[in-house]
Amino acid sequence: MYFESYRPQLIQDVMDFYIQSHDRQFTKTPEDNIKLAELDNERCPTLVYNDRQQCIAFFTLHFGEGIKPYTTNEQAVFFRSFGVDARYRNLGIGTAVIQALPQYIHEQFPMITEIYLAVNDTNEQAQRLYERCGYQYCGEGELEDKRVYILKQIIT
Repeated sequence: MYFESYRPQLIQDVMDFYIQSHDRQFTKTPEDNIKLAELDNERCPTLVYNDRQQCIAFFTLHFGEGIKPYTTNEQAVFFRSFGVDARYRNLGIGTAVIQALPQYIHEQFPMITEIYLAVNDTNEQAQRLYERCGYQYCGEGELEDKRVYILKQIIT
C-alpha cells in the first residue's frame, strides 16, 4: 500500500472510485474533494493504492484555515473525507490506512505534530476504527450541519 498526492494525471482513478450512495451522508466524494482543492491550496487530496496499483482509498489533508476550528496548534493537520472504495471494504484497508497515516504525514510534512479529524456522531463503525488506531476524543462540534466528534492523535 502506498499514498500518492493527487495530480491531474490521476483523475481517472478519482472518477473510478466507488462510493455507495449511503456513504455520502458521512463524506464528500473524491471528485468533490478535488474540486475543493482546486480552490484551496491548503487542501492536499491523497489517493491510496494497493500493490496492484488500484486506487483503494482516498482522503484529504487540510492545513492552515482547515484546522483552525479544532485547535490553535499551527503544526496540526485536519484529516477529512476518508473513504475506502466500496469494492475493497472489509479487507482491513481502513485500519491499514489509519495506522500508516502518522508515518506518511511525518515523512511528507515533518513539521506536523498532530492529526485532527471529525467523525459523524452516527458513524459508529468509523468511531471504533479511529479509537482502535489510537485517536483520542477531544470534543464535539458541527461540520456541514452535522454533529461530529473531534478526535486527535499526536505524531511521535
